Amino acid sequence: MFGINIDPQMGNEKFEYLIADIYHPSVDIPEGFVVKTIPAFTWAVFPCRGAMPDALQDVNVKIFSEWLPALKEYEFAAGYCVEMYDSPDKYPKGTADENYYTEIWIPVKKR
Repeated sequence: MFGINIDPQMGNEKFEYLIADIYHPSVDIPEGFVVKTIPAFTWAVFPCRGAMPDALQDVNVKIFSEWLPALKEYEFAAGYCVEMYDSPDKYPKGTADENYYTEIWIPVKKR
């Protein structure tokens, strides 16, 4: 359901990318899996509709080249970004469907 980019130092050539789901404390974590807690932030949420990966990449480019530079009261808060993916089963062509829905969540803070 989620793709999580973690780059605490922000701007490194390497970052951690996790494939994640909602954590249910009552369910045992399978062997080889890890639990990570993402700090609380104010999130700017960007809807994205279209075939993957192009639609998601297009929105991501606009966030970092247009939206973030234009902000006056807020700035990028930390080295985390979240991608939320809708269930591909809802769409006739799955993730290749022109109506496939995702979101990009960017943490922001007041300047």
